[in-house]
Amino acid sequence: MRILLTGLFLCLCITLKAQYTIAFMPEIQGRTMDGLYKVRIGNTGAKQNVSLVITVTEAKSGAIVTIKTPAFELMSGMNSTSPNAAYAATVGFGSSKLATIVSQGGFFPQGDYDYCFQLYDGTSHSSTLLAEQCFNYNLEPFSNMQLIQPYDGDKICDKRPSFSWQPLIPAVNGVMYRMLLVEVKEGQQRAEALRMNLAIINQQQIPLPILLYPSLANELVEGKQYAWQVSAYRNDLLLVESEIWDFKVDCERDSSRIPVEAFRNLEDLTKGNFYIARGQLLFAFNNTYEATTLQYSIRCLTKPDQQIKKLPKVKVSRGRNQVVIDISENSSFIDGYFYIMDVKLPDGDQKQLRFIYKLAENDK
Repeated sequence: MRILLTGLFLCLCITLKAQYTIAFMPEIQGRTMDGLYKVRIGNTGAKQNVSLVITVTEAKSGAIVTIKTPAFELMSGMNSTSPNAAYAATVGFGSSKLATIVSQGGFFPQGDYDYCFQLYDGTSHSSTLLAEQCFNYNLEPFSNMQLIQPYDGDKICDKRPSFSWQPLIPAVNGVMYRMLLVEVKEGQQRAEALRMNLAIINQQQIPLPILLYPSLANELVEGKQYAWQVSAYRNDLLLVESEIWDFKVDCERDSSRIPVEAFRNLEDLTKGNFYIARGQLLFAFNNTYEATTLQYSIRCLTKPDQQIKKLPKVKVSRGRNQVVIDISENSSFIDGYFYIMDVKLPDGDQKQLRFIYKLAENDK
């Protein structure tokens, strides 16, 4: 009889816990305090009064925050946390430096986090535990999403140009991009233009970091200036926005016609904007030290585990150097992939150049 009763009790517990499911995306919702309330609770039974305890800990810093909601009604089906319950929740922060940062800014810095959700019956947190689930995630901050082409301040002749930008890093499953293009009127700032002017392109649900000019959009007009911006979304949640860049349609000064011998200053290239390397990396810098071999390495951002080997040696002299690194014959470089080059200059200064590799024109 005792064994039978024990078996019935265990079956009852399993049935109760199977009635509730907890859905949470730490890579998205685990970045902010507000995101914690975005947890979704599934209920396959009848409606019921419940309360929720959310605990966040970090591997090195320990307890970060504990949130306890008052009772709220859990309907049958999928539920979000009640806004009233979220507003009236009691919030307690840990004593670590990381917990202080979270309490002041409302966001979670880089770290290895555990997000635990406990669902209780009724209004008391000491009552029956209905469901519990924890999610672990090594959170890394999103990098600033960089636009690539058309380049900021560029003058182009193409009235139906293609647009490209850096993909979201770190990658998130299901991310989509939105691109907005507007005309910049005389006397307007580009941010104002983006906010106030009618969009020429307002394309959503873009799966890749590139957009061909939409066939239904009116072509651009020579002599006019345009501003554009890209945003990354997951469902309806904004993850990150790029800077706002502008360009002008000017066929007489089309900067794409600059000869291949032209070199951009390394200082300008390392300010975060992606450089398009068409079979070669071209840049210039001043060296006030003796002639030496340039120390540099290249990593792939698109596939971080990809090894970049057999890079050519680069000799630099004293004075102004115009560096050409020919990578067109190196099979490590894939057309359309994103890379980053770490450079140590002769004076010890370290620079990083982000670039997208494109096949040289004569290789296409």
